[in-house]
Amino acid sequence: MTQPRYDNLNKNGFAVLIGVLIVGAFGTAVVLYLILSGIYSYQNSFILEQSNIAKTTANACAEIALNKIQLCSSTVGIGSAQIGSSTCNYEIINNGNQSRTIQVSSQIGTITRKAKILVDKINPKITINSWQEVASF
Repeated sequence: MTQPRYDNLNKNGFAVLIGVLIVGAFGTAVVLYLILSGIYSYQNSFILEQSNIAKTTANACAEIALNKIQLCSSTVGIGSAQIGSSTCNYEIINNGNQSRTIQVSSQIGTITRKAKILVDKINPKITINSWQEVASF
């Protein structure tokens, strides 16, 4: 009677074990990629939302400053406004005659948005020459 050979069986089991480990490592890598991708996507959408809120707040602040000019054409100086749960700052600068520059900024979290508005005329109606977002004043 001959003894069964276990060498072939051990080699096949080892190959299956290595295959399972490789497939498991690949599956783990895919799962980690999907989790991290979701986290980064959430962070990006949160930052984008903060940026949009800051921009909207800065634009609303500019409208408040324009309203102050409309109510009193000699208004100049620094002010702030509470818009919802956000605060913004504005500065009205007299450039001579009816020309004004309004600088506004709003910060939400770590995001700051700024705008600069150039007004040509304030009487009888306010005429805006430019309204643009700027990196700094």
